Amino acid sequence: MTQDGEQEAAPPWDAARVNLTSNELAPGVFAVMPDDVFEKDHVATTAGFVIGERSVLVVESMLNGDLASQLIGLVRQVTSKPIRFLVNTSYHGDHAYGNYLFPDSTVVIQHPATKRYMEESFEDDRRFMISLMGKGKGIERVQARAADITVPDMISVDLGSRIVEVRHFGFAQTPWLLEGRHKETMTTLARVRDFLPEDATIIPGHGRPMRPADIEFPLRYLRELDSAVRTAIAEGRSIEATLEAVAMAHYGEYSLFDWAHNSVNVPAAFRHLQEPGGGVA
Repeated sequence: MTQDGEQEAAPPWDAARVNLTSNELAPGVFAVMPDDVFEKDHVATTAGFVIGERSVLVVESMLNGDLASQLIGLVRQVTSKPIRFLVNTSYHGDHAYGNYLFPDSTVVIQHPATKRYMEESFEDDRRFMISLMGKGKGIERVQARAADITVPDMISVDLGSRIVEVRHFGFAQTPWLLEGRHKETMTTLARVRDFLPEDATIIPGHGRPMRPADIEFPLRYLRELDSAVRTAIAEGRSIEATLEAVAMAHYGEYSLFDWAHNSVNVPAAFRHLQEPGGGVA
């Protein structure tokens, strides 16, 4: 309960109860996922690592020190080679807060916007993550560690007889539009889908493995969201009336749909489409 007696919202997942497991997708290429990834439709952050002849590249560092330690432990179960590179795909804490536990020799790779945000807004983000995930989940103890190398477009990383391409396709986040920018997200998701071969395995940020064709589902949701909110604005509806008009209940099987759609996505799209250049006259 809050001091005002209101019921606090439950966190999307309990950071203190996450057990990470690794799955070898191809020789030396591992996905790291919570052990309940096939039981729930929204789980803790996923990660991964790639092993070359000389070194290892890890993707993501997780929310807190315990989860970062679990991730490093999974790497150490299969190789003693040095973790030479660490890639963060987002500046959100559940993707990058564990950076500080990696060796000083590990090179942290981020997009320039991620590095800038972590350097300028770390404490604000920490407060947000504590409010979202709850107190006492190890977030209070994390230390900021931003990029050593920034990648605005693409770089190739040599691990020894294995080259890993780190690519930036554009801004995207789904299914929660915490940053808004749903039109950019649609463009980026389509770009990723079209870039990958049909049989590629995608490890999303919070879910089970998928194929490029599966990206069409969030794309369809975002297209419908965009169209419905545009219509509501054109009809002169308020945000409250728009929420009623843009229920989109046919997507309601997702366990966090009501919160994500009504508290985050519709308001974000409503604000963006009313901005100058947002697309609604």
